[in-house]
Amino acid sequence: GHGGLCVFAKAAPTLYEWDLLPGVGSPAWWARYETMNFHHYREGIVYDFYENGPPTTEIPHASKGQMYLRQKGGGWKFQGDLNVE
Repeated sequence: GHGGLCVFAKAAPTLYEWDLLPGVGSPAWWARYETMNFHHYREGIVYDFYENGPPTTEIPHASKGQMYLRQKGGGWKFQGDLNVE
């Protein structure tokens, strides 16, 4: 009870800055939020781990055919293993 409250009081500022508190955004997060574009869902944007310039619009060659798909009859297969014409 009391010990957990003390630990949370010490950790809360770090959690706040790292944006780890659900429903709470730091001022840095809100500043970044204002620059985000949410209209890319129809433009074929492939989201990268890092924001390092213009968005990637094509899947890397090594990733093509690697999607793991559930089959209608049950089971799973990689997209590259399907005989689709």
